[in-house]
This record gives sequence, C-alpha cells and structure tokens, in this order.
Amino acid sequence: MNEQTERPRRYTLRLTVGAHSARHVRRIIHRLCDDWTVPPDVADDLALGVTELLSNVVRHVPGARAEVRLLHDEEAGRVRAEVTDDGPQLPQTVPALPDPCDEHGRGLAIVAAVAAKWGVQRGEAGGEGKTVWFECRTSVVTEPSGCHSTAWDRPLASTDSPAT
Repeated sequence: MNEQTERPRRYTLRLTVGAHSARHVRRIIHRLCDDWTVPPDVADDLALGVTELLSNVVRHVPGARAEVRLLHDEEAGRVRAEVTDDGPQLPQTVPALPDPCDEHGRGLAIVAAVAAKWGVQRGEAGGEGKTVWFECRTSVVTEPSGCHSTAWDRPLASTDSPAT
C-alpha cells in the first residue's frame, strides 16, 4: 500500500544520537509534517519534543542508540511520536522542574507542555529499555454535548507494540 494512502502514516528512523542529531531530526520532522499536511505549529511541537527526548538518550543511554517513530492518524486528528532506547532507567512519570540555575532537567516538562498526552512504556517482555511517547493534536475535535470520546485513550495503532 502506498504510504500516502496508508492510515495511519508512519515513519521510523534508527540512529546513534550525537551532537548534530537534533538539527537533522528537526529537519526530517518538519519535512515529513509538511508532506502529511500537519500544521506548522504542531510540527514545531513534535520537533521540540522529539529532540528533548533524544537529548535524554545522549545523557543517559550507553551507546546513545535510539529509534524515533512518528505515526500520523489524520482521521483521529493526532500525531504520535515515540523515542525508544535500551537504557535501563525509566524517566519520572511526573516531570519535575529543576532549580532555575540547573543546566538540565527540563526535557519531560517541555514534552508535557507541548503534548496532549504522553507516557512511558517498558521494553517488551520486561527487558531493559523503554519507549517514551507523546501525542499532539493536529485538529480541534468538537464533540456533541454530553458525549465523551475515548479516542485519546486508545493506542494509535492497537495492533502495534512500541518500537524496540
């Protein structure tokens, strides 16, 4: 099936994160979002969130290898970003703001600020590693009065497990 007609649209990038990775990943995300007609402000949020997560890989994961996965579900009005690594340490589930003079420690607070929803999944079969994911809305969803949508409570691709 052609990627342009596949739902949801997907992109995967495996890389060893280094000093210039953020610039290249931001460029890839913006080009991909342009192809997918994702609004520029959402592309900015995705790029910021992904590069913050990649900076955590550089700081905390031996070998700094990661996989970035983007999934665009146009029908549901969202893009999901996943950053998977094999580091054993899980991030805090509640982002803590560091002392204003600290050089590091704001990554997950930034992700939480740009995302509609975010979380962490352990590696498959209880192994080491994790996937930190977040979702950004690409459109405003209006619901009839009295209705509650659970679309954001379901995984984007229910048959997919996080990339490992």
